[in-house]
Amino acid sequence: MPYIEYVDRYEDPLPKLARANRFTMADLELNRNGKISDTQWTRLVLRALQPVFYTGGALVSWVFLCVVVRAVVPPIILRLLMMRGIGVALVGGVTLACVGAFIMAVLRCARTMSLLMVDLSAGKTASIEGRVSPSKAEEQGLGLARLYGESNAKYWYVVKDEYFEVNPEAHGALPERTHFRLYYTPKSRLLLSMEPS
Repeated sequence: MPYIEYVDRYEDPLPKLARANRFTMADLELNRNGKISDTQWTRLVLRALQPVFYTGGALVSWVFLCVVVRAVVPPIILRLLMMRGIGVALVGGVTLACVGAFIMAVLRCARTMSLLMVDLSAGKTASIEGRVSPSKAEEQGLGLARLYGESNAKYWYVVKDEYFEVNPEAHGALPERTHFRLYYTPKSRLLLSMEPS
């Protein structure tokens, strides 16, 4: 096949990967120069705090539901349920599960956030080059999802035994050409951008 036909048929994967992994060409250029861009700071902090937002949202929703039930259900019915212990066990159990999940998420995020703060204060990137393979694992669901047997999928790009968590869209956007250079935060190991190598 002549080279011109090959170039015409070859689709540059970079724009699709940039959209899926949420970086711009300006971000990539700064990452090549060993720096984290200003726009990446906010995305990195939000990504590190995502588990706290998820479990915090569940806790706030549960408290809101309890307030609505208390306002709508007649007090006599609530007293009957509380006297039999059904209401206390249900409300206490779900509240305890929501608070426990929230505390675990905060503890998990505290380590990532402390490492990310070190990375952001230095403002430097690291890079790794090699064959990138997509990876996926199923985790047991949280809260009520666990009771119903639901699971959560986690997605990664794997390069030389290094795992970088990505979203499902980025996982699906990885083309067959598997050699890339990935730019990431050195301590917290969060993916910043990537390009074909």
